[in-house]
Amino acid sequence: MKVVTSDIMREIDRRAIEEFSIPAVVLMNNAGKSVADFIISRFKKSTVYIFCGTGNNGGDGFTAAFYLFNAGFNPVIYISGKKEKISSVSLIFLDICEKHKIPITYITEENFSSIEIKTNSLIIDALTGTGFNGRLTGVMSHLVNFINTSDSPIISVDIPSGIPSDGHTPEGDFVRSDYTITMGLPKISLVTYPCKNFCGELIVADIGFPAQLTSDREIKTSLIEKDFVKSSMSKYPDDDIHKGNKGISLIVGGFDGMEGAALLSATAMFRTGTGLVTIATSESARHNIAGKIPEVMTFAINKEGSNIDNLFSKGIDTLLIGPGLGRGDFSEKIFYEVMNSASICGVKNIIIDGDGLFFFASYIKNNGLSKDIDYIITPHFMEASRIMSIPVEEIRSNRYRFAIELAQKTGCITLLKGPASIVTDGEFTFINTSGNRALATAGSGDVLSGIIAALVNRVEEPLHAVCDAVFIHGLCASLWSEEFPKDSMSSSDIIHNIPKAIKKILNNQ
Repeated sequence: MKVVTSDIMREIDRRAIEEFSIPAVVLMNNAGKSVADFIISRFKKSTVYIFCGTGNNGGDGFTAAFYLFNAGFNPVIYISGKKEKISSVSLIFLDICEKHKIPITYITEENFSSIEIKTNSLIIDALTGTGFNGRLTGVMSHLVNFINTSDSPIISVDIPSGIPSDGHTPEGDFVRSDYTITMGLPKISLVTYPCKNFCGELIVADIGFPAQLTSDREIKTSLIEKDFVKSSMSKYPDDDIHKGNKGISLIVGGFDGMEGAALLSATAMFRTGTGLVTIATSESARHNIAGKIPEVMTFAINKEGSNIDNLFSKGIDTLLIGPGLGRGDFSEKIFYEVMNSASICGVKNIIIDGDGLFFFASYIKNNGLSKDIDYIITPHFMEASRIMSIPVEEIRSNRYRFAIELAQKTGCITLLKGPASIVTDGEFTFINTSGNRALATAGSGDVLSGIIAALVNRVEEPLHAVCDAVFIHGLCASLWSEEFPKDSMSSSDIIHNIPKAIKKILNNQ
């Protein structure tokens, strides 16, 4: 499913009306009816307090009030603003509500205290809508705080009032909803953090936008969902293959005291489905790693790092550098030499993860990246901050924007890790829908990088391979949580569930 900014949604709305001759009143009717239908299907008949602004979002609220009235509910409308400011389309449905004697009150500072919410009632938030930016003030701000203090379930129309649509943190007060019914397509803020936390259950309502508008390739942000992953993974080769066809991969990492990181990545690669894996590590760490995974070959990098070129003598499809690499002088030297050698030795994909990202922040400033290689970086917020020289909190406040900017700055496919992880090449962007907090465990990122390394060898588009990996990684956590407490999952448990997750996707379970 596509995901949109407020500008793109506005353009879809305009084109539906002007190019496809769908009257605005029809779209508003369908939007309001979808809200009413949801309430009718989920809740017993009760009083419904509908808080409306003067724009089209308020018009959706008026429409919902009419349909709820017809279904036997008791709607009560509160309007923030003057009647003369209400949009022309919205006035049509306000007039209908007036003709049906639905109670309507225009709220001002003077009569604000007259608002009363009965117990066992519902609230519809239709105050601002998707075009809102900035900070709520005056009566609107008071209404939002009033709504939030209620014990009644809150249903927001399109987006909780006070939340901007395009992914950044609200500047002021905003509604904290239990349900959000969004029209046509989800908005960026509804599916990315931090705002996703405040939207409750998300319902996407089909209100009659033409499919060619809502699926337009020019909408360059999409959700990573099961059908998407199945589609790209179904293009695997047939049974007439050998291990080399499944990818020849090299892991550089697992240095002294951090051997487990490389072992987790390698195990995840085999569980995902890869052909050959070599771990290149320090001489002393190799003694600890060799034989731990029978299928893995090992290579000892000498203290001078003078044998790096030997790593690539037999051909490598994918390099994963960083898990357990360390941050000392030796690690830095090896990072630079491996990156430079890989760029001239026919490597197709380079995945930079973990400690590799620590050195990549300086490497990218002084070294160009080969145009013949697909580079993939997998930063969390601190690592992204180091690469971009932007404070962590600023990145956290608008993850969607900064993930795209990071990809554009580096020329790398970027996976900005976190809840609802974001994958982008700077042009096309994908937002993950799987996973939960169980993934916040030591080694989880090492497992994810191993899944990515296996899939880039087999999925045609590297960008899609990263999307598939993120979804599988998250689905492993969901599978674990079906049986066990979320916080009890280890990274080895994630690996154990990789085959189950892939089977669930491919079998459409």
